[in-house]
Amino acid sequence: MTAERHGTPGSLRYGARLMRFRDLWDKLLHIGACTVLLWARPGPARPDASGPALYLAAVLFLLIGGYAVNDAADFHNDRLASADPGGQGPRRGHSLAASIAALSLGTILIMTAGGVPARTIAVGTILLGVEYSLPPLRFKERGIWGIIVGAFAQRPGLFLVWAAALGVWDSLTAVLTAWLFFIGMTGMLGHQVLDRGRDRAGGVRTFVFRKGPRPALRLGAACAIAAGVATVSPLVLMPVARAWPIAMALAALSGVSIWKGLKALRKIGPLDPA
Repeated sequence: MTAERHGTPGSLRYGARLMRFRDLWDKLLHIGACTVLLWARPGPARPDASGPALYLAAVLFLLIGGYAVNDAADFHNDRLASADPGGQGPRRGHSLAASIAALSLGTILIMTAGGVPARTIAVGTILLGVEYSLPPLRFKERGIWGIIVGAFAQRPGLFLVWAAALGVWDSLTAVLTAWLFFIGMTGMLGHQVLDRGRDRAGGVRTFVFRKGPRPALRLGAACAIAAGVATVSPLVLMPVARAWPIAMALAALSGVSIWKGLKALRKIGPLDPA
């Protein structure tokens, strides 16, 4: 039964579970779309399409590496929380090896794609992403900082690497960064609400573990409203002809998050009193 659910080592199912494609596809979509919006903006000559392609490959590997680090760091706690501790998905050694390989590949690609500012932001983002799960900082268990760091490292931090590589620091960069951040905050809060039972059983003291799911959902709703404001803000900050395509693209990407959030809501059990 366990092998059917998680796959055996070497199988495609096991590899997909190891690389967490189910969890990272929307982040890759969001970052990729925002990268294209920034790259395609009117203005000075821009690099050819190989730049965004190389960058997006780097983002994919860094996201895989970040998730694999988290799996390896929380392996023991996840086993404690599992009703089937013998079938806890990928083995810890495999997650650790995947994290090292993916982070190394992503770092090499980032170093190839950008100059000093881009590399500096990339290194900072990677360190934050790793420290979300690993000691000594382990932001995951530092209250609201875990939500902030996780949201930043998974979306806007990686996007800002590309902005630095292009040398573009304008209103569009600010809008896309804000949108990615607030969408990321909403996603992080929802993820912790969904995982609250597992975290409680495994002794992982997340923001939701400490504050309860109701305050987390209220904060998530506030972040969703902020993301909505960021979605329409191009209509105020930019010429209308330029703003409409950007606002419509962000609205469509928001729809992806709403769809994923509605699917997740069906999995949320009775909320703890708070």
